[in-house]
Amino acid sequence: MKLVIPTIFAKNKKQFDERFKKLLPVSRDLQIDFMDGKFVRSKSVQIKDIPNLKNYKNNFEAHIMVSDPERWISKLKQKGFKKIIFHIETTHRPERLIQEIKKLKIRPVVAINPKTSLDKLPNGVPVLFMGVIPGKEKQAFVPLVYEKIRSFRQENKRTVIQVDGGASPKNIKKLARLGVDAVNSGSYISNSDNPKQALNKLKSLFKE
Repeated sequence: MKLVIPTIFAKNKKQFDERFKKLLPVSRDLQIDFMDGKFVRSKSVQIKDIPNLKNYKNNFEAHIMVSDPERWISKLKQKGFKKIIFHIETTHRPERLIQEIKKLKIRPVVAINPKTSLDKLPNGVPVLFMGVIPGKEKQAFVPLVYEKIRSFRQENKRTVIQVDGGASPKNIKKLARLGVDAVNSGSYISNSDNPKQALNKLKSLFKE
């Protein structure tokens, strides 16, 4: 099943509240980005400033662009996240972190930046390829990532592949042909006057 997941990228509580309200009725699946100003330059809304997600029927995933992911896991569990995406560049013990996430009955996903070697990825875990350098909105897709996805898919036929950043009507068909299972979309949907229509457009192109 091909999924397009809107992303809530917010630098403060006010921006988060606006985008949360806008995107909540649009999609059952939603991603919330967290940034600490260390792993990436930007800082995001804090965990304490988002509502208790257990009160909603949506499926929420957390994308943590932070330097110490181990310290975030239990707090994200308390908020009601069902999936946690952490960066392979931020931990020396990815397998241990994966097990800690699984113990909390949360699905782990490993994110990888455009210039990071595929050799660093652990086996058998869903992978999120960053299509851009993390931490900023409205970036163009980094072309070398296409080849990385192609190479990874050839060696990993059944691993779930997710892509975050730079997805648009111009390239989402190509991502589908490369074997991508899920795509996150931030500004294309959240900045649209009609986010539902924007989401449906991406969905239709992704499934073709």
